[in-house]
Amino acid sequence: MLVLGLMSGTSMDGLDCCLSNIDIDKNNEISFEIIDSTTYPYTEKIKIAIIELIKNKNFNNNYLNDLLGMFFLNKTKLFLKNKKINLISSHGQTVSHQDGEYSIQIGNPKFMSEYYKVPVIYDFRFNDIENNGSGAPLVPYLDWVLFKNHNKNVIAINIGGISNVTYIPKKSLESNVLGFDMGPGMCLIDLYVRLNWDMNFDSDGFFASKGKINNNLLKRLMNNRFIYKKPPKSTSVEEFNINFLNSLIGEFNKINKYDFLRTLVNFTACTIMKNIELHINPIVRNNEFKVVVSGGGVKNKKLMNDLKNILSIDDISEINYDGINIDNKESFLMCLLGITAFKRIPNNMPSVTGANKKIVCGRIYE
Repeated sequence: MLVLGLMSGTSMDGLDCCLSNIDIDKNNEISFEIIDSTTYPYTEKIKIAIIELIKNKNFNNNYLNDLLGMFFLNKTKLFLKNKKINLISSHGQTVSHQDGEYSIQIGNPKFMSEYYKVPVIYDFRFNDIENNGSGAPLVPYLDWVLFKNHNKNVIAINIGGISNVTYIPKKSLESNVLGFDMGPGMCLIDLYVRLNWDMNFDSDGFFASKGKINNNLLKRLMNNRFIYKKPPKSTSVEEFNINFLNSLIGEFNKINKYDFLRTLVNFTACTIMKNIELHINPIVRNNEFKVVVSGGGVKNKKLMNDLKNILSIDDISEINYDGINIDNKESFLMCLLGITAFKRIPNNMPSVTGANKKIVCGRIYE
C-alpha cells in the first residue's frame, strides 16, 4: 500500500513527509520501501503562531488549525507531484499535551481528504489516553517493529523538541519493551537561539561551542522533577516553553549567552544520561547493547559529543535502517501507524504508555 506519512514534531520546525510502499501483518512482521522523503520548513508566520498558541491558550485555535491544514495540503502537492497514493497518515502539530489526560494536535485533515479522496488517518493519541495510557511517546512501536529480532539489546534515543527513549531487549516480546519521554531535547536550545541570535537553530552547535558549562545553572536545571519521575511518563514543549526559559534567564542573568546555551546543550545530554541510569541501566546492566540515535538533535555536534562522553558507550550510531534515517524516521512512523490503523491492527504499547490494553490508535477523517 502506498502511504504518505506526515509528521510535525515537538521541534515545531516544519512538516516531514515520507512516501512508502508498506505492509504489515497481525504478527507485526513488516515489509517496506521508502520511495521518497523530505522536510518543508514552517513559514515564520506559522512558527510564531504555534509558539503563541502554546504560550497563550486564548490564541485562535480554529484559525491555526485551518492554516496548518492548508499548509499540509500545499506541501503534499509539491511532494507527491501527482503520484497516486492509497492512504494519508497525518500526526498534526501538538499544541497541548497533559500526561495521561489529553493531547491536542492541529492541522485540519479535511483539506487533504477533500483533495485526494483517500482515507486520511489522524488523532493517534486519543484512544490510548481513553484507555488509561499516557498517549506518548509513539515512536517505541516503530523501534520495536524494527529491532525486535536484533541479536543485541537496543536503546533507541530520539532527540526532537522533547527527547524520548525506547529499550528493546534482544529477540523481545512487545510486552518487554520500555519507552518514555525523558525531558527537553532541542526545545529550550532552539528557543534560546531564537531569542539571542534570531535563528531557528544552532547549526552544528556552532554557538554552543563558544561557551562553557555553568555548573550552577546546570544544577538548577537538573532539579527538574520530571527527569526523576518513573515511567510511564510523557511531557511536551508547553512544559518547557518560553515562560520556563525566561524565568531561568531572569534567575541567571549574569551568565553570558554562549555559556547559557552551552549549559542548555549539556543539560539535554545529562537528562538523557540520568533517565537511562535510573530507569534502564538496572535492567540492562552487564548485558551487551547498542545505542541508536535519531531526531534533529543528532545534527548538533556539541550535543552528540556530550552524549557520547557522558554515556561512555562504544556502540552508538545514528539510525540507518533500509532507508530510514534521522530526517524521515518520524514521518515513516506515521506511515506505520496509518497502515496499522487502517487495517485495524493494534498499534499502541501498554508497556510504554501504561494503557490497560492493546488498542488501535488513529481514526479516519469523515
